[in-house]
Amino acid sequence: MSYAVRPLPVGILVLTAALAGCGGSPEASSPSPTPPATTAVVDAATTEPARQPHTLVLTATGKATIVSFTYTLDGKATEGGSAKLPWRVSVDVPADGKRHEWSLRITYRKGNVDLMAMFNGKVQTSSRGASSGEGTGGISGSVLG
Repeated sequence: MSYAVRPLPVGILVLTAALAGCGGSPEASSPSPTPPATTAVVDAATTEPARQPHTLVLTATGKATIVSFTYTLDGKATEGGSAKLPWRVSVDVPADGKRHEWSLRITYRKGNVDLMAMFNGKVQTSSRGASSGEGTGGISGSVLG
């Protein structure tokens, strides 16, 4: 009996050479076995994701000139001088589950002013005022952080 030897296609030779050059044993390429399931006790106090702060947005719109403004969160006041309308400020409110007091006071000249407060995108309160001279306006409230 005689057997004819046929040449191997080039692709098989290249693949065989590449695999031979990789080294290692066949076990190294097989996936590692899945460890048995275990029951772990998790302390929710230490694994709770950090809460993101809430956003309080205070705005003033209208046709007047703001002479001065003061906004306050939990007794900490931020003051500013003249500003053009529309005016807006975003204040971070801690997400701590506690009540937080806030206020906005403005002094304005000749015109009308609309004040509004939004907490996490929802209107909390608003106020409207007008003056032919110098006027004051304000809004205030509390939110749960």
